[in-house]
Amino acid sequence: TAKDNTNTNGPKHPYSQFSWGNRQSLKETPEANGVDIMAELRKFYNQYYYAKNMSLVVIGAYTLDELQEHVVDYFSHVPGKPREKSPLTMQHISGTDTSSVWNETHHSPIADVFGMPFDFSSSCIYRTVPVKERHTLSIAWQVMPLQSHWKSKPCDYISHLLGHEAAGSLLSALKTKSWVTGCYAGVGSGGHEDASTHALFSISFSLSEEGVSHWAEIISLLYSYIGMLRHYCVEGFPGWIYEELRAIHEVSHKFEDEKSPEEFVEHLAEAAAPWYNLPPDRLLDGNSLLFEFDANAVKNLLENYLTPGNSRVDLMSSVFGRAHDYEENHGDDASKLPKTDGMHLKNELFDSGGPPMTEPMFGTKFWCHEIPSAVVQEWSNAAVAHLPPDSSMLSLPPVNPFIPVDFELKALPADDAHHPLVNCSLKLCISVGKKKAWFPATVTKFNGLKNQVLLSYEDEDEKWHLVDSILQEHDSFEPDYESTFDNKSIKFRIVAMPEVGEGAVLKYGDDSDFHVESGTHFPPIPPPIPESRLPQLVSNTQLLKLWHLQDRKFKRPIAELRLKLVCAGINRSPLEGACADLFVTLCSDATTEVSYLASVCEIGSSISATGFGFGLRFNGFDHKLLDLAKVLLNVILSFRSDELPPEVKPGRFDACLEVLKRKYSNAGMKASKLCSEIRLRCIRPTIWSSSAKADALVGITPSKFMEVISALLKKVSVEGLYHGNVGPAEAEVAISLITEALLSAPGSTGLPKKKHPSQFVIKMPRNQTHPIISVPTKDLTDSNTAVEVYFQVGPDDVRKRTLIDLIAHVLDEPFYDQLRTKEQFGYDVSCGSRWTYGVMGMCFCVVTSCKSANESTERIERFLEEFRKELEDMKDETFMEHVNGLAKNKLQMFNSLEEECGNLWSEITEGRYQWDSERQEVVLLKSITKQELIAAYDDWLLPQCNGTKNYRQSLVVKVIGSGDGPSSEDRPVFDAEHFGSEIDRHITGFHKSAGQTTWGKIF
Repeated sequence: TAKDNTNTNGPKHPYSQFSWGNRQSLKETPEANGVDIMAELRKFYNQYYYAKNMSLVVIGAYTLDELQEHVVDYFSHVPGKPREKSPLTMQHISGTDTSSVWNETHHSPIADVFGMPFDFSSSCIYRTVPVKERHTLSIAWQVMPLQSHWKSKPCDYISHLLGHEAAGSLLSALKTKSWVTGCYAGVGSGGHEDASTHALFSISFSLSEEGVSHWAEIISLLYSYIGMLRHYCVEGFPGWIYEELRAIHEVSHKFEDEKSPEEFVEHLAEAAAPWYNLPPDRLLDGNSLLFEFDANAVKNLLENYLTPGNSRVDLMSSVFGRAHDYEENHGDDASKLPKTDGMHLKNELFDSGGPPMTEPMFGTKFWCHEIPSAVVQEWSNAAVAHLPPDSSMLSLPPVNPFIPVDFELKALPADDAHHPLVNCSLKLCISVGKKKAWFPATVTKFNGLKNQVLLSYEDEDEKWHLVDSILQEHDSFEPDYESTFDNKSIKFRIVAMPEVGEGAVLKYGDDSDFHVESGTHFPPIPPPIPESRLPQLVSNTQLLKLWHLQDRKFKRPIAELRLKLVCAGINRSPLEGACADLFVTLCSDATTEVSYLASVCEIGSSISATGFGFGLRFNGFDHKLLDLAKVLLNVILSFRSDELPPEVKPGRFDACLEVLKRKYSNAGMKASKLCSEIRLRCIRPTIWSSSAKADALVGITPSKFMEVISALLKKVSVEGLYHGNVGPAEAEVAISLITEALLSAPGSTGLPKKKHPSQFVIKMPRNQTHPIISVPTKDLTDSNTAVEVYFQVGPDDVRKRTLIDLIAHVLDEPFYDQLRTKEQFGYDVSCGSRWTYGVMGMCFCVVTSCKSANESTERIERFLEEFRKELEDMKDETFMEHVNGLAKNKLQMFNSLEEECGNLWSEITEGRYQWDSERQEVVLLKSITKQELIAAYDDWLLPQCNGTKNYRQSLVVKVIGSGDGPSSEDRPVFDAEHFGSEIDRHITGFHKSAGQTTWGKIF
């Protein structure tokens, strides 16, 4: 759709250019027109690559003087002015202080030369054929450039109102008609949407199939909402709307996770770009915060830009066919297309469209229809300033009850309290005989009751030291700070301090630290995490098992509550699996109005169907987090009855069922995803395919659905993790809230452990040849072929797990370099370890459009055979660099609470509960030898030894594309109507060949 937008606007406007670039646009077309592409590239470079047209941000561990020296050294050759003049050269306008470049403002002449990108002299609708099954309606308005409005951000204000999803919203009204399932409004962040010449404000609706034929009425209701907003432009908007937005922007910016240095400089360089015209004191927050409400700018946008005469309408729908329908010798004649359920769409406007046009770069099929003047006039009338009637169900958003106001960090236990020295790396001057020597140590704990710190030494010996009074007066320290412990008897110096999110730091303050960074030395292993700082089991009943961990690393007022609802029979048949997916869709739909209000306040929620039942996640500001959890838990558990709960509004069951069926239909459209899905289903026999679940839903009724889902929810056990800025008191509140919700239905007793659904993994037999599953791509227009070669190792074991990771670390770069870089085998080449419910393995993946599946498989095998000699000849220093590099990777800190919580949660969901597994692996890694690595490689991966094929536990999955080249070689022919069942048959055959044997229960 984005490419259609650029292709169908003014042909001379820069917006119409193909911005991605491919062989056709960069070679074939220029050559056909006699254009020297290299000469054009140099001309472009000479006209626009100069200092005044750029912004530069440098970050590094140097002083400002040193950084300036480096900048002068590396960038002084960049000219200050363009080498060649251009009519589009950015105009630099000096401010009051001509000596300061910060006071310059900039103006792009592109708008003066070309004007707005779209010509809306006639109102048109563009009707597009998608690749997947989908229905989307988009309306875009071209508006004035927004850079001068950075203080008020009027488009953010309008998008907040138009894209709202709570009661009274446009989405809520359209959902009651069963025409729309979701919407998004606003200005995108890309250069096409937010430029120095214009901005594109758009609203996009995800439609039901019924909604496709009501596209004009949907737009009419949209303009009714705009008419209501125009009314408030005259009468005045309620002040609390802006204040809510301003407060949310402020707390989101203040407490956002720290960016990596790379992300930070990229963000800052973009903010400093000349065309933004941000003052230097607002480079960090100018694009994030709201500073004022500009009612005139909002009114100007609504009255002069968001009008029918200034809009572009795009309707993409599989009702018009799918992309592959036009590839099967049908040409452009839609009358020859196979009829689908939606092909009966009756619309005189569309019937007169004739054959479709073709977008030249991607081959997208589309029609352009002029919208009748009567329809446009109806929209214009709807947009007149007025309050809509009550029957329209349109209103301004309600006051948001989820805005957090309490950002205090919860106090830590007094005997393991916060202190600025905790996790710092020190060097202590300690007497040894008659001499004094400096010893490295790490502060691991502070006892506020005794005013003592616990130090862990290099030999893992631990000792408490009294904090001298002078230290108690400091809230923070800096590296190289010196002081004393134990009444001034021991002198220490701070060597290193932890970054936000980092645990205990162990550095020596000498050259060894640089050797660790460069990978030539094994990194120092931090002391074990104290038991009190690992997740604590605060509730352990058959009904609820809750783990709690209070954050002491990131120090932000945020939290995560993750729950798994364990249901017996969840994997019994495709019907249970399909009803579980439908349940998730219905719950998400029924709670949209509440969850959206919370999401606006950075409090998120999600529900998903899993192999054990259902997964719930609540995350964001800890204040009000449990309020959201309570509402959603009550809705979710209200399905334990014979009838649909009242939260499921009339018509929503059928609408959600349609959404789910469409999701099933679109599953596996990408070759790489289908390949991974087949491999996973081969080793996990309890996963049902999308096609099997879609078949199970044929003829499903609300009563049948409730019969299945209420049986699944009848006896439920919950296990969860409450992590973040939450202390023991908050954990008790969570226990009460969850327990009360679970006990709200009579007879709720929880699910005995022995009835929890099993997560078995197929035990692959050892073979000299790979079992192979070969299928065609589902998308007939996809020329890509995907191959995965999977090697199974066996049940989880810390030593084998570490060996697999080390092998993957050694192979990753040479595998990519040889197949991707040197041999150009495919655009996606990778290898890595796999951990599937306690069973370990390795996978080698290739996605290619220029090689056959057989060539890819054989090349992977040949690489494994050839690399055996590389391993044998590998120097000890090189081997140790891999060991050191992997150890360093495993000891890397988490970048956010979300990342740390996800790591802990995976231990819970997989039943392993090894909270400090990375440290265990690093300790073991230190003892692994090259000979042990080679022995494991030979046993698990090596194709043959001394001319004899090895016996390996392996599987090859091939998804073969439909291109004209080698990638389509040996493509199987599947009946399109039975595509899913054909794949199911192949997978069932693999299970039988493996004897239906599993590894049994591992955790």
